[in-house]
Amino acid sequence: MENNAMIYLKTLQSAEGEEQTDEIELQTKGVFARKDGKFYIIYEESELTGFEDTTTTIKVSEEMVCMTRRGKYNSRMEFRLGEKCLCSYNTPFGVIPVGVNPISLENNLTEDGGNLAIEYILDIDNRDYLVNKLKLTVDKILS
Repeated sequence: MENNAMIYLKTLQSAEGEEQTDEIELQTKGVFARKDGKFYIIYEESELTGFEDTTTTIKVSEEMVCMTRRGKYNSRMEFRLGEKCLCSYNTPFGVIPVGVNPISLENNLTEDGGNLAIEYILDIDNRDYLVNKLKLTVDKILS
């Protein structure tokens, strides 16, 4: 698939009970498509995000969002409001099983692009560990 969109990604991450927040912003070209009623956002990660040499695919349907990373680091996370999903997170130190518990999920994607926002808690050993906020804006490039 050919790059047809500008993707703006902002993530905020803080440890449970900590005031300090880590912030990462990425602007990159990527693929934005709709297939079988689902939106797909595909882009290459960079050293800035800590996932260099990795392709991220975000599949958005009415009931859930699935984020898959393939390459140097592999992971798959599912976000469904009201459901905690168990996922595996590959790191340079090995595979870590984590729980993903969405707090909010806002999908404003249309055929022309739009916004996606997810706030969720990652837990390890059933202990809340990190609070994450992911904000994604997609601007379709007109050819």
